[in-house]
Amino acid sequence: PDQRTHLHTQCTLLCTHTSLVVFYFESTSIIIMSVSEPIATYLMPLYAVASWYGFITQGHTGKYMLPVALVGWVWAGINIYRTKRLDLGIVTFFFVVLASLSERRYGFTPGAKLALSASSIMVAGNYSLVIIFWKEISKDLAKSKSKSQLWMNIFWGYCAVMMAFWSCAAAKNYVRGAVGF
Repeated sequence: PDQRTHLHTQCTLLCTHTSLVVFYFESTSIIIMSVSEPIATYLMPLYAVASWYGFITQGHTGKYMLPVALVGWVWAGINIYRTKRLDLGIVTFFFVVLASLSERRYGFTPGAKLALSASSIMVAGNYSLVIIFWKEISKDLAKSKSKSQLWMNIFWGYCAVMMAFWSCAAAKNYVRGAVGF
């Protein structure tokens, strides 16, 4: 039997409750999946983990900056297209993309160092706006009923984690190349 059949025989559907599905795997772990949430609900933490992984594994080279910024920039563009509202990420991520491309072309010059650090601070500032104005944002979202409580919790956590990520990226780029960094 193929792997899916094997997995299916070991996976027993325990319960379904509205949009929640709970699976029990091999007597050891439970997987909970809400089938009614938009895909972005799950992509936010995945993007955050991938960003930190790049930072941890490639922080000394800065190679993680361009792919992380490109994903953020495209995501902001999709948000603008879908909501017809400005997402400041389209601007702030663009500066990181430009700074990263400049570094790849001209090397890690003092100008590239400054541009990468400053643009990273801009992105961190953008994420911090959500944290600063969360009370108003959450009231508006709750009133409009456009997002679930799960989405709002994940979004707040995602913004806090990504604010920390881009702050650390700014600091790392500022000291990158120094002895011991």
